Amino acid sequence: MTLKTPLENWIQRIISKENDPVPLTRSSLEAYQLQKLRETLFYTRENSPFYRHLLRDAGTDSVRRIEDMARLPFTTSEDLKKYSLRFLCVSQSSIERCVTLQSSGTTGPAKRVFFTREDLEHTLDFFHHGMSTLVNPGDRVMILLPGGGRPDSVSDLLSRALARMDVQSLAPGPDPQNTPDAVIGQGITCLVGAPVHVLALARCGHGENCLKNRIKSVLLTADNIPSAIVDAVESAFNCKVYRHYGMTEMGWGGGVECDARDGYHLREADLFLEIIDPETGRPLPDGESGEVVVTTLTRVGMPLIRYRTGDISRFHTSPCSCGTVLKRLDRITGRMTDDDCLVSGMSLTLPVLDEALFPLPGVMDFRAGLASCRNGDSLTVTLGLSGDADPDAVAAAAREKLAAIHAIRTSRIQLVIELPQPGSSGLLTPGNRKRTLEDNRPKSTRRYSD
Repeated sequence: MTLKTPLENWIQRIISKENDPVPLTRSSLEAYQLQKLRETLFYTRENSPFYRHLLRDAGTDSVRRIEDMARLPFTTSEDLKKYSLRFLCVSQSSIERCVTLQSSGTTGPAKRVFFTREDLEHTLDFFHHGMSTLVNPGDRVMILLPGGGRPDSVSDLLSRALARMDVQSLAPGPDPQNTPDAVIGQGITCLVGAPVHVLALARCGHGENCLKNRIKSVLLTADNIPSAIVDAVESAFNCKVYRHYGMTEMGWGGGVECDARDGYHLREADLFLEIIDPETGRPLPDGESGEVVVTTLTRVGMPLIRYRTGDISRFHTSPCSCGTVLKRLDRITGRMTDDDCLVSGMSLTLPVLDEALFPLPGVMDFRAGLASCRNGDSLTVTLGLSGDADPDAVAAAAREKLAAIHAIRTSRIQLVIELPQPGSSGLLTPGNRKRTLEDNRPKSTRRYSD
């Protein structure tokens, strides 16, 4: 029997009146969300210079139903880059943490996201209850995320949340060569990390041989999560692998899979999510794929209203087998513009490359970029390999897999496979960066898929 997500009881306790607890229903949750949406609109109009201006044409009572949110304007990534301080609803002295986000390959202004102590507490609370799907009191977790020693980093917040469950944690950061010995020496039972870093642990040196059956659960987070990596890690460690969805703008935590591992259950007491048509901005019904849009419901320092995440997903239409009333967000299938490029009029995305290359034994990571050449376009793929891999054999297999991709097979794109430098670790992605398909072609000769 599939255990119900612990997020349901947590959310039920949040929205129930102190002396009048009621079972959580979809209607009671949506009534709570509507109240919080209205409070957030009033709060931001009163305190945020940015939203006072953005919402100037919206009536003071413009949202009477959840569906009325569709009338409000969007907040974009560019807004955060240009006007980050104008989003603030509190004085800068009340800000506990500021996160600067610089998109890879860009030189313009970075996004800055601000959190108060109360905002960070909401994230701690979500991490605490979300992780109870994977671990129990007495378990030991290794956190393979950057910033382990920095106060209020994701690693630090997660470590503090686990301590509330009587779960000890270790946060050495991603280091596939030395981690297996630390896992054994510290009695680690659960791993949390970015997909390529956990895969590197499974495929480096003695990682698979000595860690199989020692790890009982893994949480993958912080980047696109290919099914090929989930399968490889489950096979290597003989464990259950769960996915987490979130981003800094959401307060890091967005949603986590339950024991059914078939979509993300969301922190619906803190976040309101919509799926929109990325071209028209029109809300889409459950079951249709579009861009994820988020509105924060409990943020104090820097609330966000209808923030366009760029992530592509959909809401499931059928109930989860765990029996919860919470909605289920499907796995993220791509990102707007960042990794969706057109090659000879056909879409080529990073997730497509992921599913082609990560099943290959010995592949720990890869970097991919499009460029213009004399005879058209070229795709250069740099492979990060484990130490025991046969570079020539893996390169040949990678070329064969890539050549079978529809957008590559039916175009005249030139494939270039590059092998790692001798002695390299096999990891090509810095711990604090998301992987992307880089388009280095002149802007006049390329266009992104809409």
